[in-house]
Amino acid sequence: MQAIVLAAGKGTRMKSQTPKVLHEALGVPLLGHVLGHLRALGMKKPVVVIGAGAEKVKEYLGQESTTVLQAEQRGTGHAVMTAARALSDEQGDVLIWPGDMPLVRLETLKSFLKKHRVSGAAASVLAAMRDDPAGYGRILRREGRFCGIREELDASPEERRIREVNTGIYVFDKRKLFAALKRVRPHNKKNEIYLTDTIEILESQGEQLESFPLAESEEGQGVNSRADLAEVVRRLNQRHIRAHLEAGVTFIQPEQSLIGADVKIGQDTVIYPWTYIENGVRIGVGCRIGPFAKIRSGTQIGDGSTIGSFVEVNRSRIGRGVSAKHLAYLGDAAVGDGTNIGAGTITANYDGKNKHQTVIGRKVLVGSDSILIAPVRICDEARTGAGAVLTAGTVVDKGRLAVGVPARVLNRGRKKQ
Repeated sequence: MQAIVLAAGKGTRMKSQTPKVLHEALGVPLLGHVLGHLRALGMKKPVVVIGAGAEKVKEYLGQESTTVLQAEQRGTGHAVMTAARALSDEQGDVLIWPGDMPLVRLETLKSFLKKHRVSGAAASVLAAMRDDPAGYGRILRREGRFCGIREELDASPEERRIREVNTGIYVFDKRKLFAALKRVRPHNKKNEIYLTDTIEILESQGEQLESFPLAESEEGQGVNSRADLAEVVRRLNQRHIRAHLEAGVTFIQPEQSLIGADVKIGQDTVIYPWTYIENGVRIGVGCRIGPFAKIRSGTQIGDGSTIGSFVEVNRSRIGRGVSAKHLAYLGDAAVGDGTNIGAGTITANYDGKNKHQTVIGRKVLVGSDSILIAPVRICDEARTGAGAVLTAGTVVDKGRLAVGVPARVLNRGRKKQ
């Protein structure tokens, strides 16, 4: 099976210079959510139809997809016809999916594809029931059997009362799809070539059609406005948090935390309010995160560590039993087990051109308001005095103390008790 992703629309209601499909939901572009599921289904190089903001979308896609340009947006049917030449052959099925629908679950797609194969239909559509169907094409039935889709602008008053709507996700037999598309004419109020018109053409030819309902109608939510985007982010976030709750993570106030995709959190970790955890973060067992913490991508936090109020951690490896409870920034840092990061500590990792790493060993005591101008290395059981500024290249040997501005490393180590 191959896939076509429709990503050419202008997204006029977004009122943005950014192409609609590149707007992010929890740190991932809308289009990225779709492509991630396609990869999981084994469709490693889908055909993506681009148009508005084509260069930006193409740059984002890189070599992962085959792109075709719909220079003039003349409807969904025209977009699919544009993609035809990029498909490998005329045989088999093709999945068609709008690039602005990130809420569809992988399990839903697998079930949809399986049902389509078992049915032997020429075309299958994912449908959803909506209390307010405004803006969606309506599913038409004759004696209970799916027979067509009517776009809202062309629907009669009776058809507009139908609550079963088209999500825009289809599977077609390719040969039958493109034969039907040749017969579609733009006889509608938009004067566009509608992909939905192929359904009635196939029905008139006696082909079998299927419409499979979504188990959860929210999965059919597309993004056409900033309000839609906010709703999608909210629902994705709820979904992620629910999965972590079921896995043994405590959220003190779930509605006041944001959790990205592919985040791993160990059992008995507590997430306090107003915490933002970006994609791909790894957090161990029994940690305490927040409140008002920001854990950015590329970060790993070991078991039993505390990342507290107004602490930001970015691209860093935090060991086991580390304590950074207040007002700190740890960027490009490696922190050893049992180390305490004092309030106000900053790893100054950027010199204006490049990022540099700070290495802090085991059982280190970093004094409050220390500034570590990377690259810096603080060895095991060493200390910095409050307000110390360690300039680039500083090495504090095991058990030594660094104090002052700029910091100097004292010959004496820690006093024995």
